[in-house]
Amino acid sequence: MIKTRSGNSVTKRVIVELRAPFGFSMESVRAMDVATISGFEMDFEYKPVPVSPPAEIVKILEAANEETILVRGELDEEKEAEIKALPNVVNIWTDARIESFGIDCEYNVAKGTIEDVAKYLGCDRLWEKGVKGKGIVIGICDTGVDESKVPAVIDGFSSNSMYPPGTDPGGHGSMCATDALGMCPEAKIYDLGILKSSMISGVISDAISAYQWAIERYKTDGTPHILSNSWGMYQKAWAPDYAENRDHPFTRKVVEAIDTGIIVTFAAGNCGSKCLPSNKCKLDVGPGKSIWGANGHPKVITVGAANILEEWIGYTSQGPAALDPNKPDFCAPSHFKGYTECDNGTSTANPVCAGVIGLLKSYDPTLTSDVIKDTLQKTAKDFCGSGWNPYIGYGMIQAEAAFNKIVSSSVSIARPM
Repeated sequence: MIKTRSGNSVTKRVIVELRAPFGFSMESVRAMDVATISGFEMDFEYKPVPVSPPAEIVKILEAANEETILVRGELDEEKEAEIKALPNVVNIWTDARIESFGIDCEYNVAKGTIEDVAKYLGCDRLWEKGVKGKGIVIGICDTGVDESKVPAVIDGFSSNSMYPPGTDPGGHGSMCATDALGMCPEAKIYDLGILKSSMISGVISDAISAYQWAIERYKTDGTPHILSNSWGMYQKAWAPDYAENRDHPFTRKVVEAIDTGIIVTFAAGNCGSKCLPSNKCKLDVGPGKSIWGANGHPKVITVGAANILEEWIGYTSQGPAALDPNKPDFCAPSHFKGYTECDNGTSTANPVCAGVIGLLKSYDPTLTSDVIKDTLQKTAKDFCGSGWNPYIGYGMIQAEAAFNKIVSSSVSIARPM
């Protein structure tokens, strides 16, 4: 939780969920009681984001011809109850601190190259069939993607006007994009720079804005097909109301994206208990204490990490997740030479998985998130030999096996190769 102290008062960054008339304007938001009350400083540079309302007020809003929107700002903690009591305030949420994932106990030891990973998964054999990801757009939600190093960038969103789409002040997002393209070489990239505000960290309100951008774009032209997220919240204490509450507005926005048709993947995290986790995890380590918020929502695809020697990477966050006991769904390769001498963490495994999904989706655009998740689970290589487990889920994804299952399945439209 991000707090500051001024004199005797304590302020914190928050997201305020408001009732507003349909077709609200910025002027109407400025005139609301919450924008003028002492104790709350609204960030007027943040564009309000519409969000699906909590189920219990849907009918009330319909009758009033209203919708729910999100604004952000800084709140004096002593004023929180007063502001929450305002008639147009639905709720107040922590503007959670989020960071990229990428630290492990053997971060500099590569087990092969990105080409070896593609061969291990069978991506190279799909390329030989002409399945290379043509027409697919993958959104990399991260620190940015440097278009001078990753020329597949075609558009995007930025939380920092100093670093427009196509720039990467942190480097982490460029690694993720490289790893996705290493599996899906003809895909294009949207740079959704949610962590650009301070290079490797940000706040959840920026993620909400990026997802809104992606949803609006998808409704226009059907892209992005996939949103890859190699970031999350290391500690429950940073924002308990996000960590364990499916009703948090960002988690609702993720579900909205999935329901719209976008496939969403998340890294499980790097707070596992079997080797040195990130020092940012503090005491939130291991089963039940390391996959927080939307990273573990039942509708998302949650990805753990192993290497191509089929060794589980012991700092990978373990299930159960806060929002779903059966997480992660499976794992994907990490610890290989790619953008860096050793691309590592669940940060790397997640975009590798997104790239494999891009290959499958390019062959059959009708594939839904549920079908793809189920197919990858059923064709995963279970090198632990115990079915689903909280370490590797159902096992290591296998691109060629998943593709073959799709080709032979009745849910797939037969396509020339």
